[in-house]
Amino acid sequence: MPFAWENRHLQLLERARVAKEADVLTATSHGGQRTLRAHQFAGTLRLGADTITILPKIDYGDGRAESAARNLLYMLEQAGTLPPHRQSLAPLLRRGGDWFELLTRIFATELLAQWTRGPHRHYQLIEDTLPVLRGKLQVQRQARQPARDHRFDVAYDEFTEDNPLSRVLRYVVEQLWRRARDGGNRRLLGELRQLMDQVSLEPFLTAAAIQPGLINRLNARYEPLLNLARLFLGHESLELARGDAQTFAFVFDMNQLFEAFLVGFIRRRWAAVVPPGLQDCTLHPQGHHHTRYLAGQDGGGPVFRLKPDMVFRRGGDFPLLIDAKYKALTDRAGQGGMSQSDFYQMFAYAHRYAAPRVLLLYPQVVAAHRARFYLIDHPATVSAATVNLRRDLSKAENQRALAGELRQLLAMEMDNGR
Repeated sequence: MPFAWENRHLQLLERARVAKEADVLTATSHGGQRTLRAHQFAGTLRLGADTITILPKIDYGDGRAESAARNLLYMLEQAGTLPPHRQSLAPLLRRGGDWFELLTRIFATELLAQWTRGPHRHYQLIEDTLPVLRGKLQVQRQARQPARDHRFDVAYDEFTEDNPLSRVLRYVVEQLWRRARDGGNRRLLGELRQLMDQVSLEPFLTAAAIQPGLINRLNARYEPLLNLARLFLGHESLELARGDAQTFAFVFDMNQLFEAFLVGFIRRRWAAVVPPGLQDCTLHPQGHHHTRYLAGQDGGGPVFRLKPDMVFRRGGDFPLLIDAKYKALTDRAGQGGMSQSDFYQMFAYAHRYAAPRVLLLYPQVVAAHRARFYLIDHPATVSAATVNLRRDLSKAENQRALAGELRQLLAMEMDNGR
């Protein structure tokens, strides 16, 4: 994309590269014109007054930015990252598909609806020193300061909205309010700041610091909001200019999203997607509980961990392994479009899992593409195929079409495997 980058932009892009451990955008020159080249990330970069939107290749028809944003939102919802959004996002979509403002609107609107319905309250253990005896007297603490008159060290449970889950949501509200530029978003976030003023504001919080087990059957309606909060906090730490809330990167690794989307889509439509030959299997994303290693090491443990994106398991067997690669499957002479490194990775899967079939799925860029390889001196097959995401995935008929396309691909694997 054309962009008249300057040295200050290069410094910020380098910080993004270090934080993500991969290039988010690469600054180049072509024909005397300065440009930025995208990689596997999509999202929004705010570089001071400049806003850069990175579009994934999942658009359809006219209005590339708007259609790509619609499909990205659907993919996030199917991946379990986004709550189902009931509000109209058309005005924001028409303004160019700023992912950050779109997801901020969804988060603020949904949290406002849930908080108005009833703030999340939870019994919280409070330790305090009071002039009256309340709850349980903390004898050891009291004994260390016996000279105090009419003051008691106590511990008691209080049913309060100032609890760990609410603090996570309150912190995200504050961070979004500092960064949002859309007037509607700032109004919603400002209202939430007032409604949640009884909740303590944490000085700093990251996704990794969120306590496990915050969601239970009594507060399950807040689970989608917590998932979206994790998404924001996962990127919040990427503040490209220290102290400048308007200079940051909010980007998605499309490799990870493509994989999570396929897992969520298949699980939700199991009967429609999975052919009879796999119906009695269980699906394990990221090789959950089935991680294996390719080699051992003298004087050490196993090395070169293998973790297929999707494992179909039947008892102790693995009839099909699937890996998702978010990149263009291009024609290479005699290689069916696959890179050598991708093929070696699939061979390792087939070897260590004794899997008769391994399938790589890529997003369809132009036309549908499919290739099959038979391994020499090995009983497994490795296939590569594209999946068409360049249609309006919010429409039921296109969801059914995608389910049928995946079912056909899986059925062909089961019918043609050696």
